[in-house]
Amino acid sequence: MSIRNFRLKIICLALLFTLINVNLSYGIDYDDVPQGFWAYAAINGLSQEGILFGYPDNMFQPEKYVTRAEYASMTVRALNQQNSVIDTMYSFEDISPSDWGWNYVIRAVNLDIIKPSDDGYFYPDDYITKTEIITFLVNILKTEDITDKEALTALQNNYKNYSDIPDWFKVTAGKAEFMNLIPKTPENAGTLEWDSPVTRAELAVFLYNMKKETDSYIQQKKIEETSPKIGEGIIIDNVIINEDIATLPAQTVLPVTIIGQLSSKDAYPGQMFQAKFVNNIVDYEHHIILSKDIILTGKILDSSKARYILNNGELIFELSCVNKNNLLTRIMGVAEYEAEIIEANKVKKVFKTIIKGQNFTAKDGQILYIRLFKPLRVNIVTGEVID
Repeated sequence: MSIRNFRLKIICLALLFTLINVNLSYGIDYDDVPQGFWAYAAINGLSQEGILFGYPDNMFQPEKYVTRAEYASMTVRALNQQNSVIDTMYSFEDISPSDWGWNYVIRAVNLDIIKPSDDGYFYPDDYITKTEIITFLVNILKTEDITDKEALTALQNNYKNYSDIPDWFKVTAGKAEFMNLIPKTPENAGTLEWDSPVTRAELAVFLYNMKKETDSYIQQKKIEETSPKIGEGIIIDNVIINEDIATLPAQTVLPVTIIGQLSSKDAYPGQMFQAKFVNNIVDYEHHIILSKDIILTGKILDSSKARYILNNGELIFELSCVNKNNLLTRIMGVAEYEAEIIEANKVKKVFKTIIKGQNFTAKDGQILYIRLFKPLRVNIVTGEVID
C-alpha cells in the first residue's frame, strides 16, 4: 500500500467512526487479550489511561508490529507530553501537519523520543525495532545512575545470547534491563531479539515499565523534596526543631570564612564582600540547618583604622543569606583571633594577644566565629532562612 493510499484509508476510517459514533476502546477487556495473556496488565492499564487504543471490533491485535508514527504517538501520550512546547519545527517529505500522527511525531522528535532520518524523511510507516526503543527509553529516562559494569552484568545474567548482542549496544541494553524496561515474552524468554520489530503488546509493556520507573522516580523525588536534608557537618547545641522549622537560639556561635581578605586598614562603610560556612551546620540528628554551599553576603557597616598605641582597628559588619537577603548576624571585630574545631565539633578558641594599635584583619580561609544577635529560623526542607 502506498503512503498516499495509507493516508486516505486512515482519513476514511476516521470519518466513518465519526459518522457512526463508534467509540474507541478505553480500559476494557479486548477479545484477543484475555486476562491470562502475558501483557494483559500493561495493555489494559494503559488503555484505561487513554494511552493505548484498540480497534472498533474490540480487538487490540497485540502481535501486530508498531510503526514509527504509532510509537511516537503512544510514547508521547505515555509521557503526557501531547501539549508540550515545540521548540524546533521540522519538515519531512513523507509526513505533514495534515497527517494524523504529525502532532505526536513533531513532539517526539523535539523530545528526543525518536530520531528522524538525515535524508529529510521520517518514514512514519516503517516498523520500529527493539534497539531503537531501548535506546530512546534509556536516553529519556536517565533515572538510574549505574556503572557500565553493572549494566553488562544485568544483561549477561538474563540473556543466554549475551555474546551475540553487538558491543556498541550492550551497555544501553544492560541499563534497560537493570531498570526492568525490556518485555519478557513467553516466546523469547532468555533471549534478547534486539534487532526485531516491536509488537503492540511489547510496546505496551515497554511503556508500562517506563511509567512505573518514572512514577517511582517522581515519588522518590517528592519524598526527597519534602523531607529534611540529612548530612554530616558541625553539630550545634540547643537547636529547636518544630516540624520543618529549625531555630538557632540567639548567641549561637557559627564558624565562617571570609572569601578574600578584609582589613580595618582599608575597609570602608558600604563595602560588600562574601563569606561561607566552614561546613554544614547540623543538629545532633544530622538535619542540615545551614548548608556549606550557602554563600553569605557581607556588608561593612562601620570601620576605623588603628590609631596611636591605645586604639585598635575595628570592623563592624553584617552577614546576610543571599537567597532571602535576611539579616543573619553582625560581628564586632575588635581583635583578630583564630579557632579550631575539635572533639565532635566542640569549639576551642585560641585568642591572640591584643596588640595595641593593631588593625583587624580577616584573611582568606581563616575561621572566624560569628555570634547570632537574635534567633535564626530555617526551613530544613527547603533550606531557606525565614528570619
